[in-house]
Amino acid sequence: MLNKEMKKEKKLLEKDLLFFLNYYKEVTTRSIQMKTYFDNQIEIIIEKLKEIGH
Repeated sequence: MLNKEMKKEKKLLEKDLLFFLNYYKEVTTRSIQMKTYFDNQIEIIIEKLKEIGH
C-alpha cells in the first residue's frame, strides 16, 4: 500500500504524463528536438511510475 507521499507523487506523475501525451502529436511535429524531449520525459515518468508500483 502506498503512503501519502507516494500517492501524492504518483498523482503528480500521472498528471505530468497526461500533459505530455495530450500535446505529443501537436508539439512533436514542430521539431526533432521537441520530439526527443517529449519522448525522454515520457520515458522518465513511466520509469518512475513503475518504481512506485503503478
